[in-house]
Amino acid sequence: MRDLKIETTEIPGLLIVRLGLQYNDDGWFKEDWHRAKMVALGLPDFDPVQRNITHVVARGTTRGFLAEPWDRLVSVVQGRAMGAWVDLRAGEGFGRTVTCDLDLSTAVFVPRGVANAHQVLEDDTTFTYLLEHHWTPQGRSRASAVNLFDPDLAIPWPIGRHQAIVAHRDKFHPMLADAKPVAPRRALVVGTESRLGRALLAELPGADGQPTSAFDPDASEPVDISAYDTIINAHGDTGTGLAESTSSPKNWRTAAARAHRLTDIARRHHLRYVHISTDCVFDRSAPEHSEDDHLSVSDPHAQTLIAGELVAAGVHRHLIIRTGWVIGRDEGFVEQMVTAARRGQRPEVVGDQYGRLTFAGQLAAGITHLLNAGAPAGVYNITGDGPVVSWAEVARRIFQLAGADPGRVQAIAGPASGGTESPADDGVLSLKRIKASGFHPGNSWLDLDTHIPGLLGSVRRPAQATVNVTAGAGESAPTYRVLFVCTANICRSAYADVVAQRDAPAGVTFNSAGIRALVGEGIDPPMAALVAGRGDPTAHRARQLTRELVAASDLIITMDTDHRRYILDEWPALGRKAFVIGHVAREMTRLPDDVTLDTLVEHLWRNRTAQINDGVPDPYRRGDAAAASAAGTIDRHLTAIVSGFRARARRCHRHG
Repeated sequence: MRDLKIETTEIPGLLIVRLGLQYNDDGWFKEDWHRAKMVALGLPDFDPVQRNITHVVARGTTRGFLAEPWDRLVSVVQGRAMGAWVDLRAGEGFGRTVTCDLDLSTAVFVPRGVANAHQVLEDDTTFTYLLEHHWTPQGRSRASAVNLFDPDLAIPWPIGRHQAIVAHRDKFHPMLADAKPVAPRRALVVGTESRLGRALLAELPGADGQPTSAFDPDASEPVDISAYDTIINAHGDTGTGLAESTSSPKNWRTAAARAHRLTDIARRHHLRYVHISTDCVFDRSAPEHSEDDHLSVSDPHAQTLIAGELVAAGVHRHLIIRTGWVIGRDEGFVEQMVTAARRGQRPEVVGDQYGRLTFAGQLAAGITHLLNAGAPAGVYNITGDGPVVSWAEVARRIFQLAGADPGRVQAIAGPASGGTESPADDGVLSLKRIKASGFHPGNSWLDLDTHIPGLLGSVRRPAQATVNVTAGAGESAPTYRVLFVCTANICRSAYADVVAQRDAPAGVTFNSAGIRALVGEGIDPPMAALVAGRGDPTAHRARQLTRELVAASDLIITMDTDHRRYILDEWPALGRKAFVIGHVAREMTRLPDDVTLDTLVEHLWRNRTAQINDGVPDPYRRGDAAAASAAGTIDRHLTAIVSGFRARARRCHRHG
């Protein structure tokens, strides 16, 4: 029996495996796959999960070239063929070719992005394929191909083009000059339902995102991870992957199971795993904490962080990122303070907890730097740089930058941590290690003004931020801005805009825009005629929906689900304030007494429901009857919506 050997080729990563074929009196024997021996000789430890077998009846059958987004080991268990491969990965090796005879004694390891082809030289030839990922339609859709007989490739096929048997779909593969390179693997952010997950996804170029539920055991469809080389676990508002309190055994089991699923995927597929711990609590007080400092085992939040970090450390290629006070451009503490400043409110903000703001862009840039630099596995602190300040100091600076009186910000004591009477250690993180790696976060205190423009939406309240936000005694209530949205902004949203303006209570304004607006056009005549003296339709001019309009609005009311979906897709972090008109009207008729204008969007989000008739059918160019039906539906919804606003406005006036 010959010894197993592995040979390199002109295509990096493409390896020819010389199997130790042994002939016996009754046939032959070979180790077609021996992980320990092959890995020891240089084969990547690609951990195959699927085996395919292809039997080809006729000599001359020629298949390929197809570059699929996973590694595979190709071998022959019967017959003989010639194999050929083309490198379709972007770079200087693009288009490089290798050929090799395939028989019982030879296998070939084909790395992701290298196109595979073969020509059968004996009838009844059988191939086997070991794949590192399960075959999926999504993965196949990312495959690239090139023509078998492209003269630029000059493959010396033993059987010429006119005698070869070629499948119909293989005949029309593009020539090399037109072939698309296989896209490099990228990062997958898991936890897009969290603020941190959305911010990371927005800041990391080329990354994809999935909600944590996509990796639950009962998920309807498994996630195809063949496109990724990195998993970033950003589940939960704290970004630890263990969002719930771990104060009970049940929550410990839930937290451990969630983290284990992602780390298991990372281990099995040899992916880099990035785990994020936010707002760390340590077991001892210090002006700054290094990566070697231990988290507190007595604090419930720190317990979740410890559990996540322990599981993450079991992945060979892990990065544990400790951070804090993370904010995105479209939501969070900064946006809420800008909104409070614009409305003339007096927010109560924690004044005895200290740290540094961390812009999501800084965090994403730091993670990208570590990944690109091939940083060793371990723990890294990444926050914004600059002075250590309190939340109240941050709020006052935001008020100042927004042109409001910083004296309106009221400092309050923060909540105790871990069930004790004293506040938690502030957990300020030392940046020496990340700076030594070559990455220098920007000064978040000095750069705070760059995060002020556009942050004017309604968001979920962070725990350490505002506790009570009201207008001061004797001060006028701020304006509450409602935006109607439809397609062209000349029918449904335009009609709602004009009619609602006439009945708008004090302190509430209405406006409108379209996702594909006929900019500058007036209201469509059939809808304009139905205004019937309840407003001035001639003053309306259609305008395009923009991010600035979305950000500056307090509530967005869409005329159909497609319009809401458009906003959620385009500006996911701002989409929490967009709802379909029928849903808004339904909730306005049954608002609890404690719901104010400031908490209306949060109430609508918590109580979001959908009914088949929530939207208003588009009447454009469908005649007078369709216009009348649309106007009638809008009128019914506006009656409930305007009445609800009027009741809230009166309450604000009485208690302002």
